[in-house]
Amino acid sequence: MVQNNNIFLTYENLAFSLPLLAVCTTYAYFKYIPMKYGLPVLGVCAALFQIRSHIQAHKAKKLETLDEDFVNELAGEDDTEKKRQEEAAAKQRKAKAKLEQRLAQEKKALKRKAGTKKKKGNDAADEDGDEVDALMAFANSKKKQ
Repeated sequence: MVQNNNIFLTYENLAFSLPLLAVCTTYAYFKYIPMKYGLPVLGVCAALFQIRSHIQAHKAKKLETLDEDFVNELAGEDDTEKKRQEEAAAKQRKAKAKLEQRLAQEKKALKRKAGTKKKKGNDAADEDGDEVDALMAFANSKKKQ
C-alpha cells in the first residue's frame, strides 16, 4: 500500500470543503445552464433519487418481514418437508388399505360363521327339540306312575 504524506489531500480536508464545493457547483449550474432546462433535469434527478431510496427501504422492510415459508424455500427445506409429507401420506394410505382389507376379511369370516351357525342352528334346534321331547316323556312317565 502506497502511503501519501500529502498534508493537503486528506479525508478531513475533503469533508470540510464539501459545503464550499456544493455552493460553487450550484452557482455554476444555474449560471451556465438555462433555467428551462436546468430545473427539469434537477427535478428528474430528485425523483429518481426518491424512487431509488423508496425501493431500497421497501427491500429492507421486506427482508425484515420474511415469513418462514420463504426462508425454508430459499434454504431448500421445503423439498424435504414435502417429501416427509408425501411419505406420511403414503404410510397412511397403506395403513388404511390394510385396515380395509382386514375388515373385509373379518366380515367374510362372520358371514361364514353365520352361515355355519344357521346350518348348525337347525341341527341344534333339532337337538333342543329332542331334549324337550325327552323331558316331556320323562315327566309324563312320572305322572302315570
